[in-house]
Amino acid sequence: MTAGESVFVETLTESERIHFRHLALVRPQLPSEGQVHMLEGLARSLASPRLLTLMARTPHWLAHWPILLGLAENESTPEAIRRDLEMVVSLFDQMREMDKAPAAEKAERSESVKALYSQLNAGLKPVAKLLAKQLAKTVSSTGTTQELPPLPGDSPDWEGLAAVPEAPPARPQAVALDRAGRLARASETAQLEELHTFLVDSDADLRQTALQNPLVSEDLICRALAESAEALFFEEVYAEARWYFREPVRDSLQQSPGCPAHLSRRVGLSRHLVAALEQGAPDRPSLRRIVSLFTQLDESEYQFITFWVKRQAPQLLRVVKYFYDRLQRQRSGLASTLPERGEEGRWATMEERVFLATQATQEEQLVQVLKDPDLQVFKLALENPALSPRLLVSTISALDATRVEVLATHSSWAEDLRVVEALVHHHLLSEPSALRLLDRFSGMKPFIEILRDARILHLEVKRRALESLRKLYQGMGIPERIIALRASGGELMRHLPQEVLQDEETLRQMVADRQLDPGILLRLARNKLTPRSVLEQIAGHPVLMAHAAIMSELLLNPKTPRNASMRIWSLLSEAEQQQLLRSPHLPASLRSIG
Repeated sequence: MTAGESVFVETLTESERIHFRHLALVRPQLPSEGQVHMLEGLARSLASPRLLTLMARTPHWLAHWPILLGLAENESTPEAIRRDLEMVVSLFDQMREMDKAPAAEKAERSESVKALYSQLNAGLKPVAKLLAKQLAKTVSSTGTTQELPPLPGDSPDWEGLAAVPEAPPARPQAVALDRAGRLARASETAQLEELHTFLVDSDADLRQTALQNPLVSEDLICRALAESAEALFFEEVYAEARWYFREPVRDSLQQSPGCPAHLSRRVGLSRHLVAALEQGAPDRPSLRRIVSLFTQLDESEYQFITFWVKRQAPQLLRVVKYFYDRLQRQRSGLASTLPERGEEGRWATMEERVFLATQATQEEQLVQVLKDPDLQVFKLALENPALSPRLLVSTISALDATRVEVLATHSSWAEDLRVVEALVHHHLLSEPSALRLLDRFSGMKPFIEILRDARILHLEVKRRALESLRKLYQGMGIPERIIALRASGGELMRHLPQEVLQDEETLRQMVADRQLDPGILLRLARNKLTPRSVLEQIAGHPVLMAHAAIMSELLLNPKTPRNASMRIWSLLSEAEQQQLLRSPHLPASLRSIG
């Protein structure tokens, strides 16, 4: 590994490093058929904008249509790159429609294709030419030519290749969203500045929804903590395990001016204790200081101290356990069930823990035995009749890989749909177990949740979920398809773009509803695979006048019929027209009018 590559790898998260090693290994050579399938899976499922940018800047990968289409359909791809790739997708879609169009319309369609090609990014024009050659019929027995973009050199500039381009300026919206609209926007927005605004908002529900957005990163959380004045926001971030253990986030918690004093003190004590443990205890005053810090440590901070000690100083684990056991915890319901113990601070014996696992009836007691370090105690707790599915599901996220596998093969719990769903979303579940549990799902919602969850790293699991979702959709009638599209908020278009957007009759009947969710109309208006007739129908929808974003996306879509585009253009204010004229994706016909 070169020095430049090593520096770049240090800036990636742990999951990103795994995928980057695969990409760096495959990038200098022509991909095999199996590698093309792997790259397509990454293009569709990666949630890292930097790695997606790296893939989009590798031309000999884009020469494979599935990879290019996957990058264009992935909402985590940076918007500037995604729009360029969508224009290539739209170019070939218009070429196919031109072949099927009546003879009288071919000349007009041909001009539209030429105009769209002229607007392509310079780096994508050779890719588009190569894809066109691959789709063209052979002219001799030797077959098509094998022209390819040049392969990358030996020492690529990883920082430059993965640098996310700046997003285009946000378009003004005519009408402010209501609360429901803002909640929906917070969960799906790809604009980092807008997401940052939601994170520092005073509405607790809005903040919680924004925290679940897959684009929330460590840097964004640190920025929001530095600017937020909401005390509850700091508690919300602190309560999430994915931020609780990250030292930059903990530093931001302590240093932010809006952080509550008790939380800042709690995190600060842990910081001082870690520094003292690193220095050791060469003399008696140093040892007393460590003991003093341990006695002041809050119970919630023992998880972080244990995590740090396991990685940096495993020999101190017994010390941490000693102080944790001496801590006076008020939530201790064990005394009423365990036998009498005369010695204060003594660990429970195996007999006592087995008795508790089989006889406990209180929820706090059951949670304790499910977290017992001995696997046999955990197995006995699973047979306790007082253990409910709700309680078991609430503890699954904290289980290690061994316990997750035990639960996935359990004779009765592996049949409970709530438990199965929580197991499939566990990041430590093995791929064979996940594929086996996948067969027990019914309906579209579980499969959509799997495709949406960025924590699931098994590509085969996501591919199987996508195939199951495709079969369910293809087996439905038009009314059922409309209900599924509306229930998913149009998210089916993201996962099944070919099936949904080529189903013109279903789309026309759905758009005919005057009360249709504007978010679905926005997705249809933006997608370059939406049929022209449906785009023309959206241009006449009564919701259009209240949502400037839909009007803008229709104008930026090169497939929108010319008459509809002219009519919408005349409805915009001069400021909105000037804003659109700054976009490089505006069709040439509208740019000439502007």
